[in-house]
Amino acid sequence: MTPRFKSYLIPKGWDWGRTRVRYFLCLVGCLACCLIALSLWGQTNSGNIRGTITDPSGATLAGATVTARNMDTGLSITTASTDAGLYSVPNLPPGRYSVSAEAPSLKKYTQEGVTVATGTAVTLDIQMQLGAVSENVTVIADASQLQTATSEIGATVQSTLVANLPLEVSGTIRNPVQFIELVPGFVGGVANNPGSNSSDDFKVNGGQEGGTDVLVDGVSISLVSANTQWNKGVSTEGVQEFKVLQSNFSAEYGESGDGIVSLTMRSGTNEFHGSAYDYLRNRDLDANSWKNNLLGSPRSVDTQNDFGATAGGPVFIPKLYHGRDKTFFFFDYEGFRLRNGGTGTQSLPNENFRKGDFSALLPTVQLYDPTTHAAIPGDILTNDPNFKASAVMTKVFALLPPTNGSLTNNVADHTVSSTNRFKHHGEPLRCEDRSRLF
Repeated sequence: MTPRFKSYLIPKGWDWGRTRVRYFLCLVGCLACCLIALSLWGQTNSGNIRGTITDPSGATLAGATVTARNMDTGLSITTASTDAGLYSVPNLPPGRYSVSAEAPSLKKYTQEGVTVATGTAVTLDIQMQLGAVSENVTVIADASQLQTATSEIGATVQSTLVANLPLEVSGTIRNPVQFIELVPGFVGGVANNPGSNSSDDFKVNGGQEGGTDVLVDGVSISLVSANTQWNKGVSTEGVQEFKVLQSNFSAEYGESGDGIVSLTMRSGTNEFHGSAYDYLRNRDLDANSWKNNLLGSPRSVDTQNDFGATAGGPVFIPKLYHGRDKTFFFFDYEGFRLRNGGTGTQSLPNENFRKGDFSALLPTVQLYDPTTHAAIPGDILTNDPNFKASAVMTKVFALLPPTNGSLTNNVADHTVSSTNRFKHHGEPLRCEDRSRLF
């Protein structure tokens, strides 16, 4: 049956059956392009596990089946060793993996706790043992493996440090790029305002200023020069891992001649997890300034709240779908509120001036009667027979705060700038499927 809207979509004379096939093929092609783009996106952010498989005699073993399984998400990737006994499991998201190897007439080998960091190649050599396939040799090792596959020089800040180390909350929201200051060879400063494009003046490993590129999940957020970043949307609580490459990095990092800062964002796992936080700064927790103490003034208003929440886990729709080991979500929200003020000084008429007594100005300044041009004795207005006090100014003077008696800078000025700054960072909702194209 031909749909009614056929004439609006295709010209007259076209065969509807063939057109449907064409539309379907175009749709499949578009989806394939999107999936390929997703698989390529962030490829510099992933790691891999590689090594050599040998039999009990030490000879290389061909055709062994090797499987790497993410211990948090259930992502499994399987490959086979080559004729030279070599294997490689590529494009692995950072995390902890269980690696197993199987071959006929040999015991199954399993090693758990293999840590794959951002953009690293982990070398894991496996020697199989004689025995039935049903038998299993399990090695539990939570330590990270030695990096021997590349000559890259760098440092990684693990998730525990990212979560526990404090970042500056000083008038702006926190900036995770500041973790670069933990890396040896860093010189300079990093702006702590990811709410706007920030230009930093840091150098890495003796390189030039402006030569460091910043990547988020493998995608550059640098603008024009490498040290100017498009920082919107980078939440500290959403960072899983932070890595800095200082030199000898591979050709895939092609836009930087100095260093590479790579941020890996968190994702959902098989377990539901979340957090809520509020970094508070206010005048009840701050010390008073030296100037305020000198003037006898209280602490200025300074209230800052950097708050937010995260949540992640498998996608679960009751009675319809359970995404365990398949589909995950991660939600990240971060907001910021600022209310601050300051203390200064102002020059107002002191109490004698308000009464018409300007004798403190003598002998430098002599006042005269504007009608007779005669000098006013003692610069005291009440000594002038033509003087009449203004009723308006008398009321104005009554509204002014008291002074310390000096001629200038005689009143402490307490200014309060009430600014509600709302900034939304991170990902409102991020869904991932364990299916990947390589």
